[in-house]
Amino acid sequence: MVRLAAVGFLALLCITLSVSAYSEDFDEKDVVVLGASNFTEVVNSHKFVLVEFYAPWCGHCQTLAPEYAKAATILKDDGAVLAKVDATVHSDLSQQFQVRGFPTLLFFVNGKQKLYNGGRKVHDIVDWVKKKCGPSVQTLKSTADAEKALEVETPIAVSYVESLEDKNAKAFAAAADKEEGVAFYLTEDKEVAKFSLEKTPSLVLLKKQAEKVALFEGDFEEMALASFVSKNKLPLVITFSRETARSIFESDTNKQFLLFAGPEEYAKIRVTYEEAAKSFKGQIIFVLVDVANREVAAPVLEFFSLSGEKTKLMGVCPESSGLKFGYDGDFSLESVKEFGEKFVENKLDPYFKSEDIPETNDEPVKVVVGKSFEDIVLDESKDVLLEVYAPWCGHCKSLEPEYKKLAELLKDVKSIVIAKMDGTKNEHGRVTITGFPTVIFFPAGKKTEEPLSAGVYRTAAGLGKFLKENAAIPFEADLPEYVEPKNEGQAEADEPEHVEEHTDMEDSKDEL
Repeated sequence: MVRLAAVGFLALLCITLSVSAYSEDFDEKDVVVLGASNFTEVVNSHKFVLVEFYAPWCGHCQTLAPEYAKAATILKDDGAVLAKVDATVHSDLSQQFQVRGFPTLLFFVNGKQKLYNGGRKVHDIVDWVKKKCGPSVQTLKSTADAEKALEVETPIAVSYVESLEDKNAKAFAAAADKEEGVAFYLTEDKEVAKFSLEKTPSLVLLKKQAEKVALFEGDFEEMALASFVSKNKLPLVITFSRETARSIFESDTNKQFLLFAGPEEYAKIRVTYEEAAKSFKGQIIFVLVDVANREVAAPVLEFFSLSGEKTKLMGVCPESSGLKFGYDGDFSLESVKEFGEKFVENKLDPYFKSEDIPETNDEPVKVVVGKSFEDIVLDESKDVLLEVYAPWCGHCKSLEPEYKKLAELLKDVKSIVIAKMDGTKNEHGRVTITGFPTVIFFPAGKKTEEPLSAGVYRTAAGLGKFLKENAAIPFEADLPEYVEPKNEGQAEADEPEHVEEHTDMEDSKDEL
């Protein structure tokens, strides 16, 4: 179907959010400025270095800057260096480290790099770096330690064990290494544990949102502990934003419910939605998209082709190339849970977005939308060449005059249809794309088979040759002669333009 791969889906929902205003009133005195002349020296002379590759015009980089600066000041006492590279000036470094979007953050430990995958608020950065710099578990030795731990914004996991050196403590530490976004604490002190734990070994997860306390029940083993934390660390219902998008779509739980509603509408169904969320913990992440916050909601509404005027529940599964499932029932607990059960069991029919069928469609290149796909593309009596394009795609714009030329040359051939579909606004189950343009061919009488790719042909002559060779119904037409490229292996055009590549090129967007 016309759908985005998992990375593209996440990118589209995350990076098309407008960038909020940022304040220039912050001190970057503790952020080290790197370039070609000092990069290697700094990275190799410090054990822990976090490097941000940024572009001055990048809105997300500007938003990150004050958070990054504050984190640099906090972390300098922990032996971690926070640095930055202007990728527009030092393009050689960007190429060396394969930077494809901004901001990109790389963490170096003794000169060896790994991608930073934490959040972009100061506490996210500090927590992530501290975890990488030191032990993943901190010890609570007194009630004062416990009270201080409770002040952090992130969820905390506290384990009460008989001994800090026993097998249960080691299992807990191993689980802590697997989880991001949670502060892990261990204690063997009865006074510390008594506020929520009574026996050893035990584990409680505490967070500031609804359902504040989750108590672990099960075998005290590494995988079971990690799974418990992963399933319980998120709120029952997460409000969608650029800050929360990563935790939503990069969670181990790969199915999400997105509820599109304004504050008044959500207030009426909040209890039902939260109760349903309890039934699918670890299976579905329940998300609220506040349609009243247009800055955040607009790109998500556009992705689903929704207006936001009506409360709507959508199920999405990014790992299945962004499959979407629409819910049209009432918001009773029983009905929402039934929809959730079918969603988990993969028993729902996907939802495909579509523009309205055009009132007129008499140009040589026929316009296809999701609603007309069956009638036009899957007409068994026609050989149909279909271009799936994106309005912003440079390669699509280059193809357009050649595609129109081909259609004009073949307009009198009744057995052939030259068609196009906007892949950003229309979907169908028979089309899968990895980039734009995608040009595919549906031969007459073979519509149940997989369509044929037109490959690298991007001229009227090349596509005409392709049709001559693959059309199920022979035809005659005065087509331009196709000339093979002079250089062996040379194609008529570049590779299709991918969604991720497009988003990287836009000033106000980044790649997550």
